[in-house]
Amino acid sequence: MTSVRTALAVYKDEGEALLGRVSAHASEHDITLFPVSLDDFADSPGTWLEKSRHVLALVNDGDLSRIIHGARVHDYSVGIIPVSPRSLTWRLFNIPRKLEESLPLAFMAEGRAVDVVLCNDEVVLGMVMLGETPFLDQRSKGYVSEHPSQMSRLWTFIQSCFVSIANLFRIKPFPVTLTTGRDVTLKTAVTGIVLIENEVHSAAARLVNTSISVQDAKVSSVLIAPKSVVEYLAFLFIALFQGSRIGKKLPAAISYIKTDRLEIAGNKTLPYFVDGRRREASKLLVRVEPQSVRINLNDEFYERHESAGEKKDTMKVENLPQNEARVEMIQKHLPFFTRAIEEDFKDLFLLLKDNARSSRDYIILMVLSSLVASLGLFLNSAAVIIGAMVLAPLMAPIISLSMGALRNDTTLIRTSLSTIGLGVLLALGASALAALIVPLQKITPEIAGRLQPSLLDLGVAVGSGIAGAYAHARESVMKSLPGVAIAVALVPPLCVAGIGIGWMSWDVISGASLLFLTNLVGIALAGLLTFMMLGYSPVKRATKGLGWSLLLVLLVSIPLAISFNNINQHWQIENRLLVQEFTVNGKSLRLSDISVNLGRDELRVRADVISTELLAPGDLQALRQQLETLLDRPVALEAASRLRL
Repeated sequence: MTSVRTALAVYKDEGEALLGRVSAHASEHDITLFPVSLDDFADSPGTWLEKSRHVLALVNDGDLSRIIHGARVHDYSVGIIPVSPRSLTWRLFNIPRKLEESLPLAFMAEGRAVDVVLCNDEVVLGMVMLGETPFLDQRSKGYVSEHPSQMSRLWTFIQSCFVSIANLFRIKPFPVTLTTGRDVTLKTAVTGIVLIENEVHSAAARLVNTSISVQDAKVSSVLIAPKSVVEYLAFLFIALFQGSRIGKKLPAAISYIKTDRLEIAGNKTLPYFVDGRRREASKLLVRVEPQSVRINLNDEFYERHESAGEKKDTMKVENLPQNEARVEMIQKHLPFFTRAIEEDFKDLFLLLKDNARSSRDYIILMVLSSLVASLGLFLNSAAVIIGAMVLAPLMAPIISLSMGALRNDTTLIRTSLSTIGLGVLLALGASALAALIVPLQKITPEIAGRLQPSLLDLGVAVGSGIAGAYAHARESVMKSLPGVAIAVALVPPLCVAGIGIGWMSWDVISGASLLFLTNLVGIALAGLLTFMMLGYSPVKRATKGLGWSLLLVLLVSIPLAISFNNINQHWQIENRLLVQEFTVNGKSLRLSDISVNLGRDELRVRADVISTELLAPGDLQALRQQLETLLDRPVALEAASRLRL
């Protein structure tokens, strides 16, 4: 490694303490050294540069940018000896930590030219911060102090967390006009921008899904532009707990621009930070001067930041709010959920309005699906019933009802309710007619399974409602609608109620009707909430529809909770009896295939009694008495004796 023959040792503050060791190294290697304070050098650089065209910088991070700026103007080479052990320069420029290793590098004669980024003609070493950049700026703003401690950095991070969370509902994006080096102009609104130079391993750099090089004659810009508080929270979570995102899709609140020149213009004075130093301007011009300054850096730095030779700008701005209506909306107030604008919901509204109307096809499919479902219930065939679920068109007007309730659209609500009512009448009529025609009056397992709805069925309805609303809002998942229809099973409980009408059985009618109402109310509420979260109406506008939906869900939940409690009691009793071993008249007995039914006056237990010996009627009577003692209530026992040999 060849050394320079002469050098200027430019120092400030504690850099003076290093002069002794630097001078000793220079004398040892026959280097003529000219110490000069930074202020004196800045006053008359031409005079000092006549002595040497190589400057050894013994300064802090902020003053290093001044020396690099001077190198652009006066064309001298730079060697760097950071004066603080906590200096950013060690990491940004990969300077060896040991002085005996960094000094030969600083005096090296073969310094290579590197790119320099300027922000309003101020040299950027690490990054520029503009606006609110929570959890991305703890490094930069934390270095405003010349000598930050680990504790102060931690305190800065904790403060950033509390401030970011406390300001969630006061976030106000500000309008900016972005103009790239290719004269591409974007008018948008952002909450913050991070422009990255050497901080390629920062939290901001890890947000984007591409590698960043400091030697590609480009500056990388990470734009934070959430369209809602929820989107902002998701961004905070990713910023806090992210790993490498290479190859991954950009977070919804993040956009990325890489260009050689970026102009950021606001409609008022914008505060920003250059490597932690506060500045203010109404316009920021960030540009790259390729290969403009010779700095002595090791080969590892150039290998790590080898240029990919890209000539085109990178523009990943799909997530930026660029629609004029949206930009104006979020400037006034950032909504809790992303608010859909007219372009987003025009096609969906047309689809839901069309789905809300009854038609000849709707009537035909309702009758056919009801008849198929009724026959499947009589045949106890799950496959036939599933086919009827796919045929049934009842899901569509219920989703339309959700949107009508969300937006207080009385016309859409009335149309949807009338179509749903027509479908209910057709299903009840078709299934009641089938019950009168089919000469069977037996409650099959498929019928019995729809007579005791519980809170679990409400959970299925809510999940299906979310899926149905989301599938309607996202054209890419519309193909999943048949699966949603199968999951919620709207028509089968209606048909069971119709069969109950044909049989004149109140127990069948009431149980199946409750299941249908559970599905209807659960889907409507879940669809309303899903559309609200997708931004199709502000929360204030949805209050009335949401209130009515919650009230109906609450009313339906009361009998469902009672039913769920009964099911739970049944399960506990059955499980208790299943593991119990009984001894009756010297005979060992166990129960299997247990079925429990809680009556008003007694508990009815139906089970197979397994024994190694033949049982007499007296044995079963003694078993019943043991069950009454064990369960502490009267028991009616229906037992089938099974002999184990």
